[in-house]
Amino acid sequence: MNGKATPTEGWAHRVRNSYKVNALKNAVIDFLFPVISAASRLGLTGKLRSRSPLWIHFGCGEVADKRFVNVDARPFAHVDYVTKSPLMSAIPRDSAELIYACHVFEHISYLSDQAKTLARWRSMLKPGGRLVLSVPDFDKAVGMYQRGERDFEEIQRALMGGQEYPGNFHFALFTADHLRALLENAGFTKIRPWHPRESDNWPKDWSWDDTISLNLTAQKPG
Repeated sequence: MNGKATPTEGWAHRVRNSYKVNALKNAVIDFLFPVISAASRLGLTGKLRSRSPLWIHFGCGEVADKRFVNVDARPFAHVDYVTKSPLMSAIPRDSAELIYACHVFEHISYLSDQAKTLARWRSMLKPGGRLVLSVPDFDKAVGMYQRGERDFEEIQRALMGGQEYPGNFHFALFTADHLRALLENAGFTKIRPWHPRESDNWPKDWSWDDTISLNLTAQKPG
């Protein structure tokens, strides 16, 4: 569920492989997933202990940044922990200084899993640790459509996901007020907008795209 395109790829849908090749590749990965996931955990404890501060990038996709423990459902070479679950059961409580998720939270069901996920992420953070989120902004997307800056297909893809491979489907929409309320209800404080420019060499992903992204950061009380 956690793959994402980068702004450099643009809004247009780009099919990298034929449908049959992708279908076969995904079938093989799904069949071997329990083994792949278990294997990724073998060296995970050492990686967690060696990172100070411990930063976790959930849904890293193709973004490879060695400052993070990279977590994704797709077993890229740079992924340290292969899992489909946003609960990341192998990460200890009160261990992370920062959890980052870019255009991933919308892949989590608003009906059943958002509150559970935010509670789990809060438990993984140390007191004073930060959650850093970037999601598609419903207000921005609608505004671009109404102004004629993007056509319906582009807005639909931004809000509903590319849907070109398993997991790239969206299950939630966000406005700034709605996301802020979710974070407050989960017990986070010091909720504010953020921009990648605030940090040195932040990963080049959708969080940089001011036309579509809603970026909020929040803190676990400490």
